[in-house]
Amino acid sequence: MMEAVDLARLRDFFSLGQNPVVSLYLNVDGAHLPTRSDYENEFSFLAHEAKKIASDDMGLSREQESRLEVELGAIGQYLSLEFKRNGARSVAIFSCRDEDLYEVIPVGLPLENRVYIGFKPYIAPLSEALSLHERFLVLVINKETTRIFEVYAGEVSERSGSLDPVLKRHNQGGWEQAKLQRRHELQVRNHLKKAADLALGIFQAECFDRFALGIADELWPEMDKTLHSYLKDKIAGRFAVDINAPPDEILERVAKLESEHKQHEDESLLESLEPELKAGHSFAGGLDGVLAALNERRIETLLVENSFTAPGAACAACQTLAAAGGECPSCGKLMVTAANVIDEARELAVRQDARIKTVDAGNPAIVQAGHVAARLRY
Repeated sequence: MMEAVDLARLRDFFSLGQNPVVSLYLNVDGAHLPTRSDYENEFSFLAHEAKKIASDDMGLSREQESRLEVELGAIGQYLSLEFKRNGARSVAIFSCRDEDLYEVIPVGLPLENRVYIGFKPYIAPLSEALSLHERFLVLVINKETTRIFEVYAGEVSERSGSLDPVLKRHNQGGWEQAKLQRRHELQVRNHLKKAADLALGIFQAECFDRFALGIADELWPEMDKTLHSYLKDKIAGRFAVDINAPPDEILERVAKLESEHKQHEDESLLESLEPELKAGHSFAGGLDGVLAALNERRIETLLVENSFTAPGAACAACQTLAAAGGECPSCGKLMVTAANVIDEARELAVRQDARIKTVDAGNPAIVQAGHVAARLRY
């Protein structure tokens, strides 16, 4: 499963030798691209277009262009000969082999096809996609059996091992049946308690974000009494599911819970945008206001209308962004034209540990705010 450490390592990389860094996002979903040649052709087209843009915008020397050809060729060869989907819907590749950077990250989510070329990895699309998801610990339980899953970013894995099985209910008659029934009920309660304690230990030790349960309604009251208050605070929801359900079904059920939670969260955020902007509290709106807050490292969440682009400028020396070129207001050096300063803003936001949310095009709140806005840390 994708881990946060992958992004941390990429976020800290910058080519000190001014070697081109290639960042590839490629959708390899078999439902849309059934054969290897389908996504190979897509990469070839993307690489050709990105190479032309890089030569024009970055002013690459012949040596740098030669190194770029090597990087793109190596990625193409990897896709042709080595890459295996193994259930991945997309792949992200970051490459600057002259400085020992080569990261291949299969992703269980659909990502937009893009190739970025610069002097650092472009991680904003991957960071934004992952920020939409939380790490779930999922307990699936019935009276006799316990299964534990972890779900994150379109991937699911089941933990090996289980608790001791519970003896099934007996159907003998008379006094012996009542005795066995009491014994069975006690075993079930102990079974639920052990499962709840196990889940709590795993959840705390491995820093999961949310907790979900696959449990029948008849067992929920007893489990509710057993769960620690910490886990109760982290419950995203519960659902009834067969104890033998395949992992993909667990993934689907958790994805539905997560989607509902995120939809409610996004609606609340956008509802607060217009009144907070009018009051001058908590939010910045419009390109100039957002870039100013970004330069001051004040942004907690960056909101961008889908497909919104704007020209601007970036300072290579101090990372300051502006809506127009000229001298950098922070360090005085000449800023470089950015064909789309929104891409630069996304990347800078990620490197400042801010979250990014893409808002549906035409949403009244984001349009009124100037197509781009930000919730501020202070």
